[in-house]
Amino acid sequence: MKLTSSFVSLLLLAGAAQAADLKSGKAPAAAAPEAASEFPGGDIFGFTSATDVGNVGDKGLALENDGSYGRRDMRSRVLTQKLELSRTFAPNWAYAASLFGAWSSIKNNGDFNDRTAYNFDGISMEVRHRFIERSATNPFAFTFAIEPRWGRVDTVSGVNAASYGAEFKLQADRAVGEKLFWAVNANFGTGRSRDPLDRTWSNTSESVVSTALTYAVVDDKLFMGGEARWNQAWNKGFFGKLDGQALFVGPTIAYKASETVMLNAVFLPQVMGKARSVDGPLDIDNFERANFRLKLAIGF
Repeated sequence: MKLTSSFVSLLLLAGAAQAADLKSGKAPAAAAPEAASEFPGGDIFGFTSATDVGNVGDKGLALENDGSYGRRDMRSRVLTQKLELSRTFAPNWAYAASLFGAWSSIKNNGDFNDRTAYNFDGISMEVRHRFIERSATNPFAFTFAIEPRWGRVDTVSGVNAASYGAEFKLQADRAVGEKLFWAVNANFGTGRSRDPLDRTWSNTSESVVSTALTYAVVDDKLFMGGEARWNQAWNKGFFGKLDGQALFVGPTIAYKASETVMLNAVFLPQVMGKARSVDGPLDIDNFERANFRLKLAIGF
C-alpha cells in the first residue's frame, strides 16, 4: 500500500512539473536527432564521381591522366591530361576551371600517317551544385554539374580539329555500411566538331551511366572496389541513331596520403559492345578496348 501511494505521488509530481513548464511556455526537451551517415570526401571511386563539393572556402588542384588504347584498323594509344583548379564559393556550390593536353600515337591506319604528338587541347569551366544533402532520414546525396568545353585536337589522330560542347552530369551516392560506399552517375555530353579528314562539321552526343562500389580497407586512408560504365554514342547532337555502345568493368583504388592529398586509379577494359552495322563482340569503332585514369588531387 505504501509503495502504491509513493508511485502515485511521483506521477502527480511529474504531472505538476510538466504543467508548470507548459504554463511558462517551455516545451518538453526533445531527443537529439541522429547525425547523417558519414561519407568520405574526395575521389574515392574511379571515373564515377561522388557528390562532395567541399566546404566554403576550400580550394583544390587536380591532375587527371585519362588513357585509352585499342581501335579498329589501327594501333592507337591516347592520353588526355586535365589540370583543374576548383573552389567552393558557397554552401553546396563549387566551380572548376581546367586546361587540357592530349598525347596520341597511331600506327597502321589507312587514313592517317603514323604519328605521335602532344598538343594543347582547350579549356573547360564546370559548375557543381549539391541540391540534396544527406541527413539522418535520407542516406542519399545528389549533385548536378554542367561543364562547357572547347577543344582543338582530335584525340584519336592527334590532328588539329576544333570542337565545342558541354556535358551535363547527375551524381548520387550513399554509405551502404560503415566502410562500404556506393555512387551512381548519369552523364550526357553534346557537341559540334570538325572532322580531321574532310574538315566538315557535325553534331554528335554521348550518354554514360556508371556505378561504383568501394570498401575502406584502411579507415579513411585506403579504398578498394569496382566500377562499371555503359557508354552510348549517338549520331546527332541530341541522341538520334545509336552508332554504338560498350560496357566497361574493372577495379578501382584510392589512397588518401594526408588530409589534403588523394590519389586514385581505375582500369576499365571493354567487356561487351556493339557498333552499328559492324560484326563483333566489342565496339572498337566508337570506343576503345580499355580506359584507365590516374588522378592526383591536392587541397589547400
